[in-house]
Amino acid sequence: MSQLYKAIVVDDEPAARRLMKNMLQDHPDTIQVVAEAGTGLEAIRQIEALQPDLIFLDIQMPDLTGFEVIERLRHKPNIIFTTAYEQYAIKAFETFSIDYLLKPVREDRLAQSIEKLKRFGRLNTMIDVSGLHEIIKQIQAPKQATALSIRIGDRIILLRYEQIVFLEAQDKYVYIYTSDGQKHITDQTLSSLAEKLPAQFFRIQKSFLINKDRIREMHRHFNGRYMFVMDDKANTRITSGRTYYEDIKAEFGL
Repeated sequence: MSQLYKAIVVDDEPAARRLMKNMLQDHPDTIQVVAEAGTGLEAIRQIEALQPDLIFLDIQMPDLTGFEVIERLRHKPNIIFTTAYEQYAIKAFETFSIDYLLKPVREDRLAQSIEKLKRFGRLNTMIDVSGLHEIIKQIQAPKQATALSIRIGDRIILLRYEQIVFLEAQDKYVYIYTSDGQKHITDQTLSSLAEKLPAQFFRIQKSFLINKDRIREMHRHFNGRYMFVMDDKANTRITSGRTYYEDIKAEFGL
């Protein structure tokens, strides 16, 4: 006779908990669901009180992540993670020999996890939480944008950062100059664009934001200013503002 495992289902989505409990009814000789929890804090209370053998643990919850739940537990049950991460990200779990179910959970995949539990008796009670969490954070990190989107009528064009030489504010608009000699207009402010653009874009005066990678030459100018010669078809010359003198010196190590 196989061992009966007391289990708690942890997921912030009621529908996901119901689905899991329904599927587990097909394994009455192995799994007995004794409780469920919709938050990380509730999960900790239930797990410490009921001392289950197994938890089905969602990773993404509004109050605590599944990793934070594990870190706070004194009782160490078997864990089967449930996750909506894309398939490529699952390599992180496999690297750490973590048992997981990818949402939406399939009955055949659940059966595999239960068979693994029955075969080995214990799963992953000793988890390198910090190592796993670090890999997941890297996977979750937003991809760095490589272009600036500009709306022109009903069209949206993408200007690659390396193509942009400088931006100039005039009246209520900002003009974006590219290395091929084109000039694009946007109603976004220079300040808002400065926040969106990567660190290679640097403000040298109130009306100009330049791409540091597109500077051809720099010259000292009078009254605490610098002259920037840009690497574009026109060899555009832009004079910095006096109030930006110290910022420019610090930025370029002058």
